Amino acid sequence: MTLGVREGDRFDVKGKTYTVSTTAMACLPRVRIYLIGLARAGETTTYLDLKRDLDLPYAVNGLGWLLDVVTEDCRRRGEPSLASLVVTAGTGEVGADYPGEAAVERSKVYAWSIWEH
Repeated sequence: MTLGVREGDRFDVKGKTYTVSTTAMACLPRVRIYLIGLARAGETTTYLDLKRDLDLPYAVNGLGWLLDVVTEDCRRRGEPSLASLVVTAGTGEVGADYPGEAAVERSKVYAWSIWEH
């Protein structure tokens, strides 16, 4: 799978600079495939389900930065952000640090017809 980001890439989100780690690169293909499946089905998932279903090596409350990497990968591909599909169980909405309007982005994700792994 060709990704839009590479290990060591740096990008800014809400005034913070992130560096794509080895661990993020190892997880990103599985996360992308999983989220594309949800996009095609018009569904969302919770942070806990994402962690559990993919056996991710992050705490549930630490997945936000990995989802920022997902968002950057999508941005570089010219796609809407798959990260908008990951919501909190209690509210059904994205975390407070999501960089944008999640409901609008989620609509774009569901309408996108050319998802590639």
